[in-house]
Formats: sequence, C-alpha cells, structure tokens
Amino acid sequence: MTKAKLITKMLGLMLLPTCLYASEVEVYGVIDTRIAVSRVDGQTRVYQETGFMRPSRFGFKGREDLGNGRAVSFILEQGFESNNGAASQGDKYAFGREANLNYENDFGKFGLGRIGNFMSGMGSWDPWGPNSGPFATGWGIAASGSTMSDYLRMNNTFAWKSPKLNGWQLMAQYSLDVLGTEAATFADNTRYLSGGMAYMEKGLNFLVLAGWRMNPTVGGKGYEDGQTYGVAVNKQFSGFKPYFAFQYAKNSLSVGKKPLAVFKAVEATGANTKGIDGFAVVTGSDISLFGGTFKLAVQYFHGRNKGAENRDKLRRLIFSVGQEYLLSKRTALYGGVNWGKSTKKVFNSEDNVCAMEFFSGIKHSF
Repeated sequence: MTKAKLITKMLGLMLLPTCLYASEVEVYGVIDTRIAVSRVDGQTRVYQETGFMRPSRFGFKGREDLGNGRAVSFILEQGFESNNGAASQGDKYAFGREANLNYENDFGKFGLGRIGNFMSGMGSWDPWGPNSGPFATGWGIAASGSTMSDYLRMNNTFAWKSPKLNGWQLMAQYSLDVLGTEAATFADNTRYLSGGMAYMEKGLNFLVLAGWRMNPTVGGKGYEDGQTYGVAVNKQFSGFKPYFAFQYAKNSLSVGKKPLAVFKAVEATGANTKGIDGFAVVTGSDISLFGGTFKLAVQYFHGRNKGAENRDKLRRLIFSVGQEYLLSKRTALYGGVNWGKSTKKVFNSEDNVCAMEFFSGIKHSF
C-alpha cells in the first residue's frame, strides 16, 4: 500500500463516525391555492383562498443519529397565505404551526415545545387528522374540524409516543400553558392532558384518544373543565378505503367553522361556566377513480349549549364530494362540492345557516 493510499484510508476511518452520525436538515413546504364559489343564505361569493386542501406552509426539520437507537430531531414550521403572503398564525409566532425538539431512544419518542393536540389534526405528532375522515382537516367545510372539537396547537407541551409493538402504540402529552399566556400563578394558565393508543398495521388504522382541558378561573370568571373522547377507524382495501370516526365532547368552547355558523360557549360571567356538550360522527370513503382518488363524506354534530339560558339545541349536517388527481408525486389538482346546514334551536324557534361551496385548486409540495 502506498503512503498516499494509507493516509487516505486513515482519514476515511477518522471521518466515518462523523459521516455516520451527521445531522440532516431539510427545507420543505406546501403551497395550496383554490378558486371557489360559495353561496351562504342566498348570498354568492367568488374568491381565491389559500390552503384549502392542505394548509400552505414552509418549515425546517432535522435529525441527528446518536447511535444505539438514539436520535435528536426538530421541526420548525410556519403557515402562510399563498394568495396574499400573510402569516397564517399571526405576527406573534415565527413558527406558529409547530416548533419542537425531540429525543428518541428505546423507550420511545419524547418531545418538547409547540405541539398539536393528538386530536387536533395538526402537526407531526397528530395521528387523528389523516384518520378522522376522507378529507382529513382540509377541503373547506368537509374538514372533520367542522363538527369535532379540540383542534388545538399547544404551547409549553411535553409529549411521548411509545415504540410500536406489533402495530400498537401508546401516547401521552401535557401542556403547562396551552395559550402561552405565562400567568404568574400556574393555575391561571389553560392546561391540557391527553393520551390514548393506536393500532396501525397492514392497512388498518384504529385510534382511541381522550383529552382533558383544564380551564382557569381568573378574576372570578372561567369555564368548567372540558373533556373530549374520540374513536377513529379506517381500512385500506384494493381501490377502496372506508372511514368512521366518533367524538364526544363536554364543555367545548366552540364547535365548527365558517362559512357555516360557529357554535360558541356563552361568555363566562362567573366561575365554572358551562360550555357545549355534544357528539360528532364522520363517515365516508376514498375510492380509486378516473386515475385519481374520489372522496365522499357525511358528518353530523348534535349538542347543547349548556351555558345558554335556554340550553340551545345545536345541529350541523354536511355532505361532501371531491376528486384528487395527481399530476406528479408532488403536485395535485383537486375539486369538489360541499353542502352544509347549521341549526340553533331555542324552544320553537330555529336559526338556520345553509352553505354550498364549489371549488377547484392546485397543491404543490416541496
């Protein structure tokens, strides 16, 4: 062996551990824009909107392999409006969608930072969103967030997921201060505890999750603690994937999204003000059709605003159809129609809001 080859080999051996455990950093994102025509209670609107299928965002994620099954990773992600360039989560956050540092070892994955609730449909820690229905948390009022509760991004959060064992996985998280108000008294912060288990193996996804929102009483005003329980299941068959999800929520502070009426708890005038109790069901399927994926979903919410003087009855019904067509692995065209109706009933009087959305858009991932 020549002297030059010997030196080269020695340098290679010296640099091998560095290359093996090098940190990997990736820039990624989604740009999604659609054109839509909506008709809400007889009023027609034509407009352009961002993030209809998948919220537009950009981010950085990195991972360093520490060896022996250990690794450190991070995600920093910010949403933006592709039709005007504005920040989706406001000026308060540099990375409002997600910001967390994670550590992995033989006992699972541990995370710290701004993390989506397990039933939020938001972020890398969330198992609920893609399994809650054919449209997940996008495509306008077709999103499961139109009838389901606890769509929270939480600050100051600890999270854990166990290693998978024969497809089963446990998970838990706790937020010391959901809203980031950083009150001087710990009990004056909104806190959240959630956990559950998932089975994901051979095309079958099954989730059981529960959450407990600890609402503070500040200045003699506040809400009763909220509870949320959810079950979701779907199964991939050849060219066909059915979905079913059920959620029961107690003392929710709000349910639903525009352009349908958003049901909100009454303003707290004292301690332990009651919120909204109710249940939601989402069912539907993905069907391979026309060289793409055809989506069909129905969702329903039924509840009561327990804090209202007349305990208002609340209902919401939504039908959705859509088609996604892949132009490439990163680019998709989509379109569809949503119809929905919200009803608030007090005694013999009803307040109804009906909405229909016709839409078409394009999504590109990078």
